[in-house]
Amino acid sequence: MYKPRRTESKLVIYQKYVDLIEYSYNLLIKYPKYEKYALVSEIRRTMYNSLRYILYANKISDKYSRISILGKLDAEISMMGFFVRFSYKNKYINTNNYYTWSKKIEEIGRILGGWIKSCLKE
Repeated sequence: MYKPRRTESKLVIYQKYVDLIEYSYNLLIKYPKYEKYALVSEIRRTMYNSLRYILYANKISDKYSRISILGKLDAEISMMGFFVRFSYKNKYINTNNYYTWSKKIEEIGRILGGWIKSCLKE
C-alpha cells in the first residue's frame, strides 16, 4: 500500500529548525571579527548539515537508513549545544540569548527523540 511521505513544510522538526537557523543568524552577526572564520563558520556548517539530515531522513523509506541518518542528526544537534555553551562561556552571547538558543535546541532534540522512537516501533 502506498504511504505518502510528509513534505518538508509539514514536518514540525523542519519548521523548528528553520526558526533556529533564523534566530542563530541574528546572533552570529554579533560575534567578534576574529571568530567569524572559526566558530561562526563551524556553527553555520553544523546548522546546514543538520537541516540536510532532516531532509534526507524525511525522504528515505528504509527504516535502518533513516535511523542511521537520525543518529547523525542527533550528533550534529549535540554539537550545536556545545557551540552555544562555548559561546556563552566566552561571552559572545548574553544570558537571555543563551537561554533562548539552548531551549530551541532542546526542543528540537525532544522532537528528534520522538522521531527516532517512532522509527524503532515500525
